[in-house]
Amino acid sequence: MGSSQSITILTIEDDRLIRQALASYMQSLGYSVLQAEDGAAGLEMYRKKHPDLVITDLRLPKIDGMEVLSTIRKESPDIPVIIVSGMGTLRDAIKALKLGARDYVTKPITDMGLLKYAADRALERVRLVKENKKYQDFLEEEVQRKTAELHQAQKLEAIGILAGGIAHDFNNILSAIMGFAELAQCKSEKGSEVSEYLRQVLKASYRARELVRQILTFSRKTDTERHPVQAALVIKEAIKLLRATLPMTTQLNQQIRKDKTLIMADPTEIHQVMTNLCTNAFHALPEEQGIITVGIDEISITKDDLNRFPELTAGNYLELTVSDNGCGMDSTVMASIFDPFFTTKEKEQGTGLGLSVVHGIVTACGGTITAQSEPGKGTTFTLLFPVIKGVDVEKVETAEVLPFGNESILFVDDEKDLRLLAKRMLAYLGYSVVCCSSGQEALGKVREASTAFDLVITDQSMPIMPGIELSRQLLAINPDLPVLLCTGYSSVINEEKALAEGLSGFLLKPLSIKVLARKIRDSLDRKLPEL
Repeated sequence: MGSSQSITILTIEDDRLIRQALASYMQSLGYSVLQAEDGAAGLEMYRKKHPDLVITDLRLPKIDGMEVLSTIRKESPDIPVIIVSGMGTLRDAIKALKLGARDYVTKPITDMGLLKYAADRALERVRLVKENKKYQDFLEEEVQRKTAELHQAQKLEAIGILAGGIAHDFNNILSAIMGFAELAQCKSEKGSEVSEYLRQVLKASYRARELVRQILTFSRKTDTERHPVQAALVIKEAIKLLRATLPMTTQLNQQIRKDKTLIMADPTEIHQVMTNLCTNAFHALPEEQGIITVGIDEISITKDDLNRFPELTAGNYLELTVSDNGCGMDSTVMASIFDPFFTTKEKEQGTGLGLSVVHGIVTACGGTITAQSEPGKGTTFTLLFPVIKGVDVEKVETAEVLPFGNESILFVDDEKDLRLLAKRMLAYLGYSVVCCSSGQEALGKVREASTAFDLVITDQSMPIMPGIELSRQLLAINPDLPVLLCTGYSSVINEEKALAEGLSGFLLKPLSIKVLARKIRDSLDRKLPEL
């Protein structure tokens, strides 16, 4: 309850000598004391001064003590009231206690220590009630916070279920669209009208593929290959492409102070981060007029900074900032910007996945993302990625010629369109192709002639016998047979597990002909030469 000097006690007593004696004694204990000579004056003083404890007689002029007690208990249930009376009966004492009196002391008070005990006990109870209320409030806040976290986790789980459900089927459809379009483009005359139409089909297909990957990235269900990346190179390339898409009224500036810093990331994901953040910044500009600024620097996070960044560890970080001088956001919007499908944009401008994806990418890279914004004052997103040291800057990959071959390939997939696509695509690359619609059929062909095929490509999600089980049985028959496992999404297998099983590689649908050709050639060329 605090020290006695900070506690105020109101005494209501019509006998002046008793009132002064009570006041004098309580003051000697260090309490601040208010005095009233009747019930009406006592209630008025209680309402003005808000005392911590009320000591009142029962028989009072104007308003008796029982009514004073009843009124105070109704208006301020937390203020304790002690009855001090020499004329009350046992029935009065019982009634007073039922109405909520904290204690009942009879006059004459031969031992003032009894009054002290009653006051101390009443004030201690108030203290305990207040502490308990604070604890209850804390528990309620914790429950609300944990409930919010649970709801967020449930949203993430829902996205994950959605992602896994649609990725396989949708990627199969995209594989057929992209594969046949690429084949048609390879056979069409460069620069022709048909070639341009096919280019647009592929462009739309790539956008659809990225949408699926965004959902998978957000739900943490992608098998992303991260390696040391010179982030500034990827960001500069993204800025170059973005400049070409923005109107002349929008300035896209860059302030790159560190251009050789390495982080562990997937270049495609960093490009995606830039695209999403800059697109959001552009949509925040009024009438497409304003400035977007991209900055790169390297900062040091010390132990003292970890209060602001509890999810990080002390060390060096690449700091990527994307700022705009657009409309900004209020605190309500800011609280939801990383939620899946939350958006303030028009229906045609976005799905509400962009910032969720960015958050997922940055977190998966071991970093963090924060935002500062005020309505009318623009927005700044700050992303921190852990810096890696002692690694040579990765060389820029040069363009390579589409690799061809003449080996025999067994292709396994339960989708008819994909078998037809594989037959045409692999034949175009020079290979001899046999297609099977199930794992059992493929297993039978290999058992008939274990060395008839130089490589097997199998889908993972197939009825009865999934691709990984087929792969195990194929390798049991011929341990030297290269096997490539292909899937749009799987919750049971990823690249690390596939390689640990002895497979030659792991491919994610939808595939481009370049990726497929290179992976096939790499797997075949790794085979040991026959003696």
